[in-house]
Formats: sequence, structure tokens, C-alpha cells
Amino acid sequence: MNKSESIKELASALAKFNGEVSRIAKDANNPFFKNKYATLDQIIDEVRPNLTSHGLSIIQIPCGEGDLITLKTVLMHESGEWIESEPLSMKPVKNDPQSIGSAITYARRYSLSAFLSLNTGEDDDGNAATHAKQPNRSSNQGVNHSSNQSKSQTSNASGGSQKISDQQLKALQASISELEKLGAPRDQIISLLKQNPDIGDFESTKELTIGKASKAIEQVKAWIKARGGTSQ
Repeated sequence: MNKSESIKELASALAKFNGEVSRIAKDANNPFFKNKYATLDQIIDEVRPNLTSHGLSIIQIPCGEGDLITLKTVLMHESGEWIESEPLSMKPVKNDPQSIGSAITYARRYSLSAFLSLNTGEDDDGNAATHAKQPNRSSNQGVNHSSNQSKSQTSNASGGSQKISDQQLKALQASISELEKLGAPRDQIISLLKQNPDIGDFESTKELTIGKASKAIEQVKAWIKARGGTSQ
């Protein structure tokens, strides 16, 4: 994290801000995973008056690095003091304006919430990216359910570098197809899986290891159940 030589005034103002700001209301619904989340506009509208009253302001600077979108968030004080976050990088699902815009909005929302220690609840929208349920991490309903199911299997062998088996690949593809039938776009499903820290980024499901494939299958089946499906 980068900062000005002194952040005394900024720290004092930020402490006062955090003492005043309340929990951010969730103003949008995720139609695919049946949860609510706070949009970027909602967060900005709620925190801006409190930031301004204490001489604080936020700048968020997106840029591109190869196929990644990188975002830095800068918190500034009227005294001239400032703090800059470490870069937050995300990979859009597709290289088109809609996917890039979604990734930037998602990064801005989560970077802003984390930087200001905002309480937005545990549910997120997951439309561009999300995280599976981990201690002190955000999750949507389906991801939370999946994590609880898989905790008992965490200590099992991860499969090392051995590639996904044919049986696993068929099971994963079948589960993804079933979730698509329940209204979740394939691009979103793949994006969600890539953002799961137990799975990570991948170019194709055929590249997954046995351990990561097992996690992916569990994850997708949990989402199917969360949407009222009957995946076996």
C-alpha cells in the first residue's frame, strides 16, 4: 500500500467516518442466485455525504494489463494526505465492452467496500465474479451452501497435477447444462467458478486437476439445489 509521508489527519477523519457510516442497504436482486446485494451506486450515495463532511474523497483508477482489468483505489484528505490501495486485478469473462464494464464495476464495488471497511452484508451479486464461502469472505447463497458441504472433504487429496478424469468432465458438463436450464448463463457460471479460490483461473474445464474438478462439480451442484433443481 502506498501513502503520503503522513496520514495523521486522514486517519483521524477516517475514524470519524467509520463511526458514522451505517450498514449499506441492499438495493438490487440477483435473479440467478436469488439473493440481494448493494450496487455501486447505492454504496456511493450512502457514503459520499459522510466522506465529504470529513474532508475525504475517493478516486478509483481502472487500467488494463494484458487480459486483466486492474483497479487502484485512492483515499484522499483535504489536507493533501492520501492512501493508495494495492492493485486489484480481475479477468473479464469475455473481451467485449459489456464483460469489461462488469468487471470494472465489480472491482470498484468490492475495492471501495474493503478500503472503507463498509458493512454490506455477506451476499454479493456474483454477476461478474464472486468468491466461495471462506472464513470472513463474502459469498452468495449457493456458494455458502457449497462450502459447507465441502468442508469435510478439504483434507482429502487435491489430485495434484493430475488432469480431470473423463467421468468428472462429463459430470461437470452435465451439471453446468442443468444449471443453464434453470436460468443461469454459462458465462456467469464459468466466471463464478474461476473466482472460487479453491479452483482458480482456467482456460478450459479440461485443464482442471482432479481436485479442482471435484470442487467445481460440488459447487455447481450446490447452486442447482439453491435454485430448486434436483442434481444428483
